[in-house]
Amino acid sequence: MALSPGELELIKSVLGREPTEVEYALFRSHWSEHCSYKSTRMWLRRLPTKAPWVVRGPGTDAPLVEISEGLYATFKIESHNHPSAVDPYNGAATGVGGIIRDILTVGARPIALLVNLHFGPPSHPHARWIAVNVIRGISDYGNRVGVPVVGGETWFHEDFTYTPIVLATCVGIVEKEGVPPGGVEPGDLIIVAGLGADKSGLGGSAFASKTLSQEAEEDLGAVQVADPLMGKKLIDLVREARSCVKFIKDLGGGGLATALAELAEWFQLGIVAELEKIHMADREMGPAEVLTSETQERMVFVASPSKLECLERLLEKFEVPYSIVGHFTAEGRVVLKWRGEVVGDLPLSLVAKAPETPWPQEPYSPPPLPHIPEPPIEKAIDAVLSSPNVAFKQAIYERFDFDVGVRTVLKPGEGDAAVLKIYERGNLGLVVKGDANPRFTSLNPRLGAANAFVKAYRNVAVAGGRPLAAVDSINVGSPSRPNVYWQFVEAVEGLREAAEYLGVPIVGGKVSLYNEYNGKPVAPTVAVVVLGVVEDVSKVNKAVWKDGDGVYVWGVTREEVGGSEYLHRVHGIVAGEPPSIDYGVERELATVVRKWAGRLTGAKDVGLGGLAAALAKMAVASGIGADIDICKAPSTTIRLDYLLFSESNGRFIAAGEEGPGTRVGAAGGDYFALRCGSTIVYKKKVEEISELMSLKI
Repeated sequence: MALSPGELELIKSVLGREPTEVEYALFRSHWSEHCSYKSTRMWLRRLPTKAPWVVRGPGTDAPLVEISEGLYATFKIESHNHPSAVDPYNGAATGVGGIIRDILTVGARPIALLVNLHFGPPSHPHARWIAVNVIRGISDYGNRVGVPVVGGETWFHEDFTYTPIVLATCVGIVEKEGVPPGGVEPGDLIIVAGLGADKSGLGGSAFASKTLSQEAEEDLGAVQVADPLMGKKLIDLVREARSCVKFIKDLGGGGLATALAELAEWFQLGIVAELEKIHMADREMGPAEVLTSETQERMVFVASPSKLECLERLLEKFEVPYSIVGHFTAEGRVVLKWRGEVVGDLPLSLVAKAPETPWPQEPYSPPPLPHIPEPPIEKAIDAVLSSPNVAFKQAIYERFDFDVGVRTVLKPGEGDAAVLKIYERGNLGLVVKGDANPRFTSLNPRLGAANAFVKAYRNVAVAGGRPLAAVDSINVGSPSRPNVYWQFVEAVEGLREAAEYLGVPIVGGKVSLYNEYNGKPVAPTVAVVVLGVVEDVSKVNKAVWKDGDGVYVWGVTREEVGGSEYLHRVHGIVAGEPPSIDYGVERELATVVRKWAGRLTGAKDVGLGGLAAALAKMAVASGIGADIDICKAPSTTIRLDYLLFSESNGRFIAAGEEGPGTRVGAAGGDYFALRCGSTIVYKKKVEEISELMSLKI
């Protein structure tokens, strides 16, 4: 039932009777962890969510951030982990469709998608099967609805072999007057539009609130099925229907059960719904199935009776099936009917929220960093550059259409973040990037989560953007495990700390629990997507240099190889603490990059794989080599391997006639060479490095 004995007793006590089958179905869906956040919301309330530019923060389907006078951006992140483990194609495709519909609820035009993907090793057959089909599902859906996939990140880790973490973020824009006005009143109508209800995705939210096992094929029926053609119709419909409606809501997780409960709660009004009136693809469905069906490509519109004709005209124009299923009332009750009979009658105060359920916590410490010998440097560099995590991801992003809509200024692989031109305001641009590092968060969830935030912030800044807001996704195992629940709580605290110190509010997010396989939780994965603005998209920074450019390093490299790609790839060790964070340095870095806007050939953040990886990526992206004296880079270490591979924060590489920081060399020629003084420690043709850094999947 996805309900605890205590919750069942509470329901019976408040009602003073045994719930009906339909009422049980509502609680099973809406009180599931996936929909109610009963184990997590008491901690999420600690996150900073406000700023003068935040028009609407967390609490509804999508936030609003003012990016220019009278123009709002909206962005939201969604996880579709369980469905993608069982049916990778539909799991990923419906994740994309669902997050697009969230953006539509504020009347926005979706302009971009980002995907943060976490798979098992590409050499593993099952992990490869998941990865190939997840990528195909994202590509097929995004391409068919005409929303470009412009960025993201891909991680490979043994924990994700059978339980991938699949995250999708959608970005949209809307003029102030295009946002549905709200002001819902008793008598306003509830209209469901989109595909007819069927049994696909039935119980999906309850399915997402349990752990997976080898019998996962039994859960195939809980995976929704995508229909991008209807998804595109809904996008077009919303653009014209905004003037006809008061409010729009996605009909997704939890189905109509959650949609009705949330609408009633948000407006503090009662609802009467006649479930048999909903249009169905399967006429044999009963009331409980209609209530909890998670059939995709459906939305709820709230309209006054006087505007119904306006909405109906557009629904017919776009050939979108619809039904009027209910209305709002002044009474604080959710009343559900089936063919004239009341099959559910619940007080709003009970329906609104499941009781909060904190769990015991059990902290742990990461294994200490052992003494490691300095390896042969050339072999170590090759090992790090050839890591699937460090590699260029053309094998993935070339399967996406990232140019549709002709807004994409910085395309995948060209820079540290995606840049989208906002034609509605001249040269204004949005800069957006998502980051995660499961290795860091497994060692130290608080510091690892803060690192994900700082990395996304720095990527946006180095590309030329001014960070404004963030959304997050926390993905862990079962909260009943004390060390897992501690990971979640610590991750929230790390996000809170980073958001407060950087002055970037968290305006939305997603928590996914029960990410386990056969009793083993995955590495805790905290993804952060930061959105910023750039006043002139012609001044953004690609991660390239040109022949003759000076190469500069800004920031200090420290002896910080805990949890690094180098430690894992070269020594087979996951130990130590993630890199420390100086928030003042990060803010200063963002200021420095903006001061140099338009004067640099290019710039790149230093992160995964350290200076060696960042410099090699600039060489490959440019097709031009460089001669770099790595020992000139500002550092606090005398070890060459630490200098090359430390993943210290607060650093970036700049290229140009002049640049900020310390000059360490110059770009030019066919060879990429790293030296320490007069001693060459690594030298290869750029085309050889390009082959070394190409992901094979």
